[in-house]
Amino acid sequence: MTKKKDQCRKPHGEEGIKTIKNMNKNHIDISNFAFECININSDDKILDIGCGGGVNIEKFLKITKNNVDGLDYSDISVQESIKRNKNAVNNGRCEIMQSNVCDMPIENETYDLISAFETIYFWPDLNETFKEVFRIIKPNGQFMIAQGTDGNHPDDEKWLNTVEGMSVYNASELEEYLLNAGFNNVESFKKDGDYILVVIAKK
Repeated sequence: MTKKKDQCRKPHGEEGIKTIKNMNKNHIDISNFAFECININSDDKILDIGCGGGVNIEKFLKITKNNVDGLDYSDISVQESIKRNKNAVNNGRCEIMQSNVCDMPIENETYDLISAFETIYFWPDLNETFKEVFRIIKPNGQFMIAQGTDGNHPDDEKWLNTVEGMSVYNASELEEYLLNAGFNNVESFKKDGDYILVVIAKK
């Protein structure tokens, strides 16, 4: 069981492909709610950090006319994202990078919108990683965090005890980290009757 849940942090091997497919299916409600909360301009350049199987990249590509890139430190996730968005990759509208969020090979003020779906649980140091995200966002740009728990989900403790290196944050904690990183406005949205949380910070 532990090995299977470790796949959530960094999918790898054949089991990793199965994990990514499960994530694509199980995270639909989180993704749909997040897209309801965020305002996306048709010319926004977007980066999805922890892009997994590339589902949200695919959705972003249908909204913006600009580039939508992805970043993940799992080689399997990078391969699956490229496969899913093959046409956009071939046409130069999408680049999938394999990298760690702590040190992204991206120039300052590159993106209008950066998203992180079900991934910050595994980021090693939010103080530093949020500063790194802030660095590559354009002035007036947005950083959207979407997760299946608001910090009060009944399964949180089980996951924390099973997956090494995992942390869960509530809206207040995320707001504090984001403001400390330099963002000047933070809004939180919680889905009615659910634990899904979306936090949007503006630069």
